[in-house]
Amino acid sequence: MQPTGHRLYYVDALRVLAFGLLILYHSSAAFLYDLDWLLNSPEKSQTLSLITLFPRAWRLALLFFVSGMGTWFAFRSQTVFGFLKGRLVRLFLPLIFAMCVIIVPQVWYERLLDGRFQGSLLEFWVLRYFTEGRYPTGNFSWAHMWFVAYLLVMTVICTPIFWLLTHSSGRGLADWFERTARTHAIYLFVLLPLVLHLIFLPFFPRETNVLYNDGAWFAVWASWFGLGFLVAKHHQAVVPTIVAKRWWSLALAAILTVGLWRYSWVSKAAGVGGETGGMQMALYKALTFSLAWTVILAAIGFAAIHLNRKSVALTWLNAKIFPLYIVHQTFVVMALYYVLPLDLSLWSKLALVVAITAFWSLLAAMLADLWPAPYRILVGLPDRRKAGAESRKMATANGATST
Repeated sequence: MQPTGHRLYYVDALRVLAFGLLILYHSSAAFLYDLDWLLNSPEKSQTLSLITLFPRAWRLALLFFVSGMGTWFAFRSQTVFGFLKGRLVRLFLPLIFAMCVIIVPQVWYERLLDGRFQGSLLEFWVLRYFTEGRYPTGNFSWAHMWFVAYLLVMTVICTPIFWLLTHSSGRGLADWFERTARTHAIYLFVLLPLVLHLIFLPFFPRETNVLYNDGAWFAVWASWFGLGFLVAKHHQAVVPTIVAKRWWSLALAAILTVGLWRYSWVSKAAGVGGETGGMQMALYKALTFSLAWTVILAAIGFAAIHLNRKSVALTWLNAKIFPLYIVHQTFVVMALYYVLPLDLSLWSKLALVVAITAFWSLLAAMLADLWPAPYRILVGLPDRRKAGAESRKMATANGATST
């Protein structure tokens, strides 16, 4: 295990893989039998729904966890004020730019398909996008950028806690976490998101991605984010334990997956039993949250051994992943709009949507990387000279990105 003075390439790898999985999921969403998405295929697949229920249980948890790890590496090398300023610039400006520019075409395509608008993209952008209220009744939306908005808010909320954990007054709590995480009790940390979720669920029964009325799920995402921060902060003490237990974590994840498929997901994929596939709600939440945690621990454990090496391709992809994320859903919707009417099989349409989305998203990210310094920040890319100087100075384990 490398000391944290060296870059942890496996965290970069997990970040790239997690966002790559997200693109695959969004490309398949229109074809899922149990999901009503932005654009929907008239032909849906129960098999595809059943396959995707596994990553759907943990993909966002992993994203927030890895973001929390990256946040520690940014936090530890700056003052609190400098950290908050950097996060605001890194997250808020791309959020606003995406809401005002990048997301417009995907809402336009949706309105063309549902018949609520007939006209050019420019007409829609200038005359309708900003003037008819918030999506879904209106048009103005943060769409998939809710993830960035949540990251921004939870970063601001959690910063005092992060400061406390690095201050002498919080040393006792930090020591307790380190001692506990080095035992089998590490698996019990799933209780943090689970209990918070169950407490807030009666007050916020729906997952909305709208922040102000999404308290139960915001608590969950903030918990995974905080756990990622803590694991990164105590990396040298905790990750060797996670590595040693990686096969246990994988076995637990497999058992939970089989149980969920047998008693919940088969019914859910067929459109029976609602959100839980007929399973009792609290039990379903306990099993899916436990699956998310064991998958995260297994991913960290195996990646720390097998993916912790420098790679030119990984470095290149990691630098492009935030702008790629920003644009990807617009290209998914664009691809669906033109592919769905084609006389092809469902699986051919899916493959075509994935290929179109990957190609145009990657091309857009590459072009964004060529933008001059003042505009790069709009798509989450730092100034090259500043980034290089900061990287040499910090020698951090995961750079300054936490998206």
